[in-house]
Amino acid sequence: MIASKFGIGQQVRHSLLGYLGVVVDIDPEYSLDEPTADDLAVNAELRASPWYHVVMEDDDGQAVHTYLAEAQLSGEIPQEHPEQPSMDELAASIRQQLQAPRLRN
Repeated sequence: MIASKFGIGQQVRHSLLGYLGVVVDIDPEYSLDEPTADDLAVNAELRASPWYHVVMEDDDGQAVHTYLAEAQLSGEIPQEHPEQPSMDELAASIRQQLQAPRLRN
């Protein structure tokens, strides 16, 4: 079983670009359509590690969905980010939904 380093609703940073994002889903390994060599110029070990669906903001403040390997992310200390309050709100909303009791029929 593959253990993921980050959880849904957790804020993360892109290791190279420094963008703040929020994890919205996790795949135990790369699971998009068959990648071309250019899409995944990485080794099989990276492809077999967890991959994350992450929402980040572009330079215009628009939400962008990205798909990143665990090696491309670093954890973010939970704190307020005045430069990107929408990412704080998204993370809080996801965490609240995960903790909310679910009603059964």
